[in-house]
Amino acid sequence: MPSQQQRLAYPCILLLTMMGIGSARHARAQTSLHPEAQATLYTVEQPLTTADTPYTEQSSTPKPPEPRPPASAALQESAEAVDSPGLPFLHGFNAGITLVGIHDSVVGWSTLATPSIGYSFNDIFSIDATLPIYMYRLAENLSTRTRRSQLLVNQRGELGDVVLGFHAQFIPRHLLYQANVAVTAPTGDEAYGLTTGRCTFDLTNHFERSFGRLTPNIELGVGDSSYLVNRLVNKNYTSLGPISHYQLGLGIELLRNIFFETDAYENLPIGDQKIYGPSRNGRATIVTGRSVTEDNGLTNSLEVPIDRHTSLSTYYSRSLRLHIDSVAFGVTYVLRAPAPPVEEPLDDLFR
Repeated sequence: MPSQQQRLAYPCILLLTMMGIGSARHARAQTSLHPEAQATLYTVEQPLTTADTPYTEQSSTPKPPEPRPPASAALQESAEAVDSPGLPFLHGFNAGITLVGIHDSVVGWSTLATPSIGYSFNDIFSIDATLPIYMYRLAENLSTRTRRSQLLVNQRGELGDVVLGFHAQFIPRHLLYQANVAVTAPTGDEAYGLTTGRCTFDLTNHFERSFGRLTPNIELGVGDSSYLVNRLVNKNYTSLGPISHYQLGLGIELLRNIFFETDAYENLPIGDQKIYGPSRNGRATIVTGRSVTEDNGLTNSLEVPIDRHTSLSTYYSRSLRLHIDSVAFGVTYVLRAPAPPVEEPLDDLFR
């Protein structure tokens, strides 16, 4: 039978045994952790110092400048100003109208309205149609009993020839080339010199290249009517007969998209010619000959945009051979307008 000391020792041994089993389990639990986990448990993080991490200056990289539009885009914009009451070169349908007051040293003042409609198939091909309407003009009095003071009479609401235009433009390596074909339908009044009574045509080859704000250009063409040559300048006559024409010019882009152009031209007939037009001396309006349509001179024009759809224009033309001065002031409105170009800084004008 155990003594009293043995009975007291049993609980102590049992308690020590249980404590040893718990300590062994805790030790096995620690040794079963992943080595990386153990390293994490026994690693003491040290605070970072400025010596350990050298200072690196944060340099902000400058924003790259926006790329300038390619030269082909600038050339395409300059190509929008064609001889006709030009419609911008936009895809799809477009329409516009030009109202102009003209004065020349032969017959005086006239007022002309020219509506136009066009369609661009793509960036290369387009077509348009224009119809000149003479709101007011002076024409020869065709009465058989005419006083010398009434050789010219007022005519209002007269139609000219409808002009159909076919255009193709190409931009190979910074050079713009335009091929313009114009064909007329005889819708004007032949008695007052507004038509030849026949269909006429003209083919014009236009070349230009832009150097900053300067755009030199050259034109070579051939046709059978001087009416279709340099349609910017309105003529007080029409003609019939083969003719070649040449032009050399320079365009200058001024401030706020104002554009000035000066041109020298030469028209050389290459066959028999016939002129239909008014005259102050009351003689016949039909003049025939081989060189009656030969002409050369200078033309200066200025275009001032008011907004995206409206622009003002003026020109002065001097015929050195025929000694005729013409001046005009007009306003043009287009239904669809191109996006406004980016205005360059003022310093670029003087570079």
